[in-house]
Amino acid sequence: MTQLLRERWRRDRLGLLLYLLTFVVMSYPFVTRMHSHLPMDNVDTHQALWQNWWVLEALTEGRDVNYTPYLFHPKGLDYTLQPPRWTGLVFWIPLYLLFGDPFAFNMTAAIGILLRAYGMYLCGLLIFKRRIPAWVCGAFYAFAGANLTHALQQPFTGASEWIPWFMLAFVYGLMRVRACADIRALRWTMLVAAFLFSLNVYANLKIGIFAALLGGGFVLLYMSLHRLWTLRSFWMSMIIFGLASIVICAPSLLPMIRSEDLFAAASDPVITDVWGGMDLLTYLKADHDRPLNYMQSIASLSGDQVEHTFVTWGLSHVGLVSILFAFGGLVYAIKIERPVLIWFILALVFWLLSLGVVIYVHRSPLDFYWTPYRLLGDNFIFRALKWPFRMALVFLFPYSVLVGYGLHYRLRSLVLDQRQKLYLIVSVIALLYGTSIFPIPTRDAPRPQYLSYLAKLPDGAIIDVPFGRHVSKYYMSVQRQHGRPIAEGMIARVPPGAYDYINQNVLLATFRDPGKVNFENLTLDDWKAAFKQLLDDGFRFLVMHREVPVSSFIGRAKGWALEMFKIEPKLYDDNNVIIYDLADVNVANVSSRAKRLLAD
Repeated sequence: MTQLLRERWRRDRLGLLLYLLTFVVMSYPFVTRMHSHLPMDNVDTHQALWQNWWVLEALTEGRDVNYTPYLFHPKGLDYTLQPPRWTGLVFWIPLYLLFGDPFAFNMTAAIGILLRAYGMYLCGLLIFKRRIPAWVCGAFYAFAGANLTHALQQPFTGASEWIPWFMLAFVYGLMRVRACADIRALRWTMLVAAFLFSLNVYANLKIGIFAALLGGGFVLLYMSLHRLWTLRSFWMSMIIFGLASIVICAPSLLPMIRSEDLFAAASDPVITDVWGGMDLLTYLKADHDRPLNYMQSIASLSGDQVEHTFVTWGLSHVGLVSILFAFGGLVYAIKIERPVLIWFILALVFWLLSLGVVIYVHRSPLDFYWTPYRLLGDNFIFRALKWPFRMALVFLFPYSVLVGYGLHYRLRSLVLDQRQKLYLIVSVIALLYGTSIFPIPTRDAPRPQYLSYLAKLPDGAIIDVPFGRHVSKYYMSVQRQHGRPIAEGMIARVPPGAYDYINQNVLLATFRDPGKVNFENLTLDDWKAAFKQLLDDGFRFLVMHREVPVSSFIGRAKGWALEMFKIEPKLYDDNNVIIYDLADVNVANVSSRAKRLLAD
């Protein structure tokens, strides 16, 4: 084993070094700020930070990971359908204990990106039997716009680093089946494939579904092309793989299957608004609004902030150059090796599915609305995926293989002298530039000043205002530092009944949606009962946020909310927040101002 590892290291060390250098370039300037800043500006990053903290909190305190009392206080929140990213925690926990966040969070993302690159490189070596196209295949897959943005700012859906490793073992196993290998030798390969598949499930159920769709599509086409259904060893291998996968994944899947909220969570229809469709032009370049202003973005770096056009995290970018490479892969399939068409078919199918239920061009929907996703949108699995454009993460795997085959086809006619090497390097740079989202914008990690004052106050839960989906994720991130329960919270699919407590309390219902509160029929006794209930249930402090730094989803305390408590005694007041003690609030004044401000 040691000798084998040494051989692999000698073979791959240059490629690994180049991946590291490529990561530095493709993630600049984020890579220089990993110790102090967070990547990009998706609010899901705050939720991911909280989730890591909560799992470590639950493990160290002996709590149930699937239920948290910190959100939606005092009821708490069923967290069963939000499986912890166990594979990421393996890296995050020691890094967090040594260095804290945000470095641990950022380094975990970086490790995942490099694991994805190397796993795809090994897949390429298996498929191409040549290192240069294998390296390019891995680099394109790891640093493609969709993969990079999801890995950095939405690690739940972006933790796809184990898909190449699963496909490496799975494809190798099917190749050995085709070569009529003995079942006793095949079983170990399939057991390894099952283990690597389970890592995707333990990363996130969505990632497990992506891996299953990719592996299932490949085995269906490979079996049909090579008539593997006639071989007993094929069916035995699939049985071993399937049973082993079920057993290994059971600890993660069983709590979800038993959850009362499972079908409710997947009952929402496929999203049909702008997020339900992919703009065709976004596949061609990083951002059709700013195709050539990368250097301007670098020049606009200012202090700790990056002035940068918002990069829409949901879009997939492959670039014009990669399309030429992929076309070369299709030519290779037609002229040289027909089985390569398997990867073309998979790429085409998953690309069509990634377009969603509505196709856009220049952000305007086409008149012709039918897409393949409409046939599958009501399927339970596809409802669980929720956003159709996430299929782009599956599309990128076979597409990257096609890109590698395109280079493999070109190298057949090249003699790598100095001129040809320069041509090759320029081509690869153009390929990666075409899919890049370089430079990566960053933002400050949340460290609000008021927390030092809050730490001096007595125990008590917090009501953060304003309420809302995006601002709640920021509150969750801040909660890691103050450790107090909060009135709201947010996960991908909030279980039914999570808002019952908020809706029945006059004050909390007003903060959530004053339009649904009948102020005319409320008496002073109703308001007093609401405040008493909050105090009895452990709430103590109201934190009124003048502005919540959640990037494009700016949250501000509404004017009426500030007016309701305007003359109440303040514990703390700065440019960002005002803190009130609920026990010191004059309920009569608050109720009368609320009725006057909001009755109409």
